[in-house]
Amino acid sequence: MQGEFNYDVMKDLLGDGIFAVDGEKWRHQRKIASYEFSAKILRDYSSAVFKSNASRLAEIGLEAARNNQMIDMQVREG
Repeated sequence: MQGEFNYDVMKDLLGDGIFAVDGEKWRHQRKIASYEFSAKILRDYSSAVFKSNASRLAEIGLEAARNNQMIDMQVREG
């Protein structure tokens, strides 16, 4: 828990958000935040990100094929 001292020090920066409060206020903030992290919301978001990245990759592949170019897909470290 944050404690009264930490709350007093950080309230101007964090207000009554989940990172600054304790007790009932914390439980309320946690309940509100939990809706943003539900399995469905995370699944929908990750699906949208996957589709976007897959579409970009497909465009790169099509452009390379049109120009008869090779694509180096080897992972390089560093």
